Amino acid sequence: MVSASPKHESILKSLNNAQARAVSSDAATVAILAGPGSGKTHTLTSRVVWLVDCMGFRPEDVIVATFTVRAAREMKERIGKALKGGRENKIVLGTFHSIARRYLSAYGRHIGLSQKFGIADDADSRAIIARICKRLQLAIDPPAARAWISKKKAKGTEAALAASTRKQPAKPTAGLQELETCYKEYQDHLDRSNLLDYDDLLVRCVELLRKFPSCVANIQTVLIDEYQDTNGVQYELMRLLAQKQGRITIVGDPDQSIYGWRSAEIRNLWRLLRDFPGTDEISLEENYRSSQSILDLSLLVIQQDKKRYQKLLKPVHNKGSRPVLRKLKSASAEAEWIVSEIRRTLLMSGAMLNNGDVAILLRSAALSRHVEGALGKAGVGYKMVGGFKFYDRTEIKTILDYLRVIHQPENNDALARIMNVPKRGIGDGTIKVLIEEAEKSSLSLWSLLIKHCRGDRAAKTRITKQAEQKISGELLRLLNGVRKRVTEASDNTPFGLVETIEHLLTALNFQKVLQDTHPDDHEQRWANVQEFISLAADFVRDLQQSGNDALPEIEGLQQTVDDDVLPRFLANVALAADAQKGEGGQESKPLVTISTIHAAKGLEWPIVFVPAVYNGSIPHMRSEDGDEERRLLYVAMTRAQCLLYLSYPVYSSMGNGERNELSPFVAPLGSCFAKKGPCFDRPVVGQIAQILQRELAPDEAVFKNLPPMFSMEDNVFPIDPDEAQKNAASRPSGGGEGDQQTGEYPRSKRPRLSVPTLVSQNNGEEQEWRKEYATTMEQASNFTVSSLPGFVSAGTHQVAITAANAAAEASQRKERAAKLSASRRPPDQKTLMDFHRTWQSRTQKLPKPAISPELAARKLSAGRPTIHPTAAKPRIEEDKSERKQYACFSSSPTRPPAPEAAVGGEDQDGPPSPVQPALNLPKGLGGAGGLRRPAGLSREGIAPMDKLKKPFKPLTMKRL
Repeated sequence: MVSASPKHESILKSLNNAQARAVSSDAATVAILAGPGSGKTHTLTSRVVWLVDCMGFRPEDVIVATFTVRAAREMKERIGKALKGGRENKIVLGTFHSIARRYLSAYGRHIGLSQKFGIADDADSRAIIARICKRLQLAIDPPAARAWISKKKAKGTEAALAASTRKQPAKPTAGLQELETCYKEYQDHLDRSNLLDYDDLLVRCVELLRKFPSCVANIQTVLIDEYQDTNGVQYELMRLLAQKQGRITIVGDPDQSIYGWRSAEIRNLWRLLRDFPGTDEISLEENYRSSQSILDLSLLVIQQDKKRYQKLLKPVHNKGSRPVLRKLKSASAEAEWIVSEIRRTLLMSGAMLNNGDVAILLRSAALSRHVEGALGKAGVGYKMVGGFKFYDRTEIKTILDYLRVIHQPENNDALARIMNVPKRGIGDGTIKVLIEEAEKSSLSLWSLLIKHCRGDRAAKTRITKQAEQKISGELLRLLNGVRKRVTEASDNTPFGLVETIEHLLTALNFQKVLQDTHPDDHEQRWANVQEFISLAADFVRDLQQSGNDALPEIEGLQQTVDDDVLPRFLANVALAADAQKGEGGQESKPLVTISTIHAAKGLEWPIVFVPAVYNGSIPHMRSEDGDEERRLLYVAMTRAQCLLYLSYPVYSSMGNGERNELSPFVAPLGSCFAKKGPCFDRPVVGQIAQILQRELAPDEAVFKNLPPMFSMEDNVFPIDPDEAQKNAASRPSGGGEGDQQTGEYPRSKRPRLSVPTLVSQNNGEEQEWRKEYATTMEQASNFTVSSLPGFVSAGTHQVAITAANAAAEASQRKERAAKLSASRRPPDQKTLMDFHRTWQSRTQKLPKPAISPELAARKLSAGRPTIHPTAAKPRIEEDKSERKQYACFSSSPTRPPAPEAAVGGEDQDGPPSPVQPALNLPKGLGGAGGLRRPAGLSREGIAPMDKLKKPFKPLTMKRL
């Protein structure tokens, strides 16, 4: 490690120990295994700055390869802030495809590649293969053939050579023969049209660097981001780029390898460790994104793969709320629950969270139908990630096709798309036949049209005279004129990119074309065109500010100067597949994000919903790699920072009554999930604020914004739909279907009309009846909503009426109380009735019993008094008289029989005295001997409490 200095410390001070070790490693090859949220981008950019500032490498001798334009742009901005002085512009930084294009543009002529080669995008490739299959009558599916060709190229030359050395079957199958035929025809067509598809960019660059290694003789180090997503040809390209010094730094996570369908090979990590035995392996284990609960459960999911590279993740944040696994009745109920939970979460958090903090991640885009419908019905704004791209819009693609033909007339597909735009009387059928004729004659469509219009070669396809005049007088003349002005442009007569586009739009009267072809939304489409012009101007300005991005001069190797702006702009558009700009620039308000899991890789949100977690969706029914499907779920779960919700519908959305099974990746961990959303009390919301480092909203602000009758708990939908349906079926009728759906008991016993239901014949599942018409109230976007000023909802209006009635009733009670208080007499005022009927209540006071002073000082000895038995209780005669029975009163209980009187006893009028006076006193009263104990009395004598209960009777002279 280089000795410490102020510059070194400034780079390392923001890194933890593992990150600092990775950044400052002296090893030639460094493998940084970075889990989700561990700061891999920060580590990689710091490594670049370290190599330039501390190791002394020139920026132009450093290559940094990423997988997306977004990642490349972000990394360039971070490096620029650290390096300063514009040195980041000299670094060869971009995607694998953009880096390959730069080398092919500079040195491609050494392998026979024309300088003005074009790039065929996916749409062009699919169209070419479809025409080949039709022309040659191949019994193969064009999309399948396209995927097969792409995988064949992506495996790389090493894999192809290894396959050729293996023993091949004696005779290939018919399907394989047709695929090989299609591949050969497809490649011949690209060569004739001077086109390269995305895979060819990498394949031809590998060919260039293998034959002419001096092209990269200056490269000191190569850094690769998202290494786990590399395929075979990209691994070869990485090795060839670093072949001079062999200094490589890779950053990746095998647990996030989710592009196997795109030929990504997770085994490339083991290939690196095998080919570079001195590799320094460093794991970044501290997670700065997710709460501990989310991270622990995500690790339990990915650790089911016993073949994975074992590594751990340590949470930095607090424990947080447990992830939720929700079970809903149907896909529509699942979507409605998601919307209700989003609303509950945002309201209970105050102003701390908004719609922009929420993401709904789907296994496939086809699952968005129910979610989009529920969000639209609730009036919640959302955006689609990876949706319809800006450059794929019809009006933008038309302008791009005109520019492609101006730059490269041999592009058959681009020329075919603009032949009848604007209308020139050429039908689609005629255009298809012309393309087939040109390809059969090994000509480009442009050459065929030129020869036909000049009379050099008449086309076999019938073209009307009017259409021929339109092609010759409008299309060909316009394209040739613009091409001439572009090639003859100089400093005195500039005709740049923006001028070319504006000239095209004026010559085509493009605004009028949009009005005629798209009368409903022509204004928005024209705004898109203006945005496209702004993008072109930004590209030219950035190009001027960053300077020429030419590669460093290599001694003894001639480099082609790439100073033409138009082909560079077209290449930038073709390669920037994920760099789409919205119609209006930045969103005016935060929107919920709907994205596929693949498109969400590398992103994060405070709240993440992952619906449809059932077998057939995750893992997908057509997936061949279960481990990759598990990694896909792991990626989705680790996008969440604070709250994670997984859900699945019990019944299939196909309407066949089939039940869905919970994903096998989640089923063993069901007890680790919460069954419903968290209770947003103060501690829970406080943990969210701590993780996001946001200000916690006060309770008053939260409850002030809660609407009437708002449920603060996740109890609108039942936790177990099956149990709720059984309970609803066992209840008396009249509960209404709404109770069956939510699982709540009816609030009233009055009968209500139920919505008709349909019962599936398969398993008796009750399906909701849907009417064939729509009402205005169901179209929430077409009528006034309560959020507009001057309008209130019915519920709010009812609450206001109830409050007004309560206030009026309280006012009436006050008035009545005031009248009563005015008519009342004072407390000391007598009435006439009181004067005639005076009640006298007297209390007779008896004198206290007096004790003679002589006896008051007398004391009894400590002896115990003699106890005499009490007289027998008098016999109570039973009342023989008849009692009158009253129907309104209950009968008295049966009285027990009175005990019989003792023999010889007599009835007495009153109760006997409890204590009888002694007949005589024993001798020695008051002496030490005390009193004699009567016969039959125990030694203990009378209990103290009984003694206290005896009535006091003073002694008399007679008793003495």
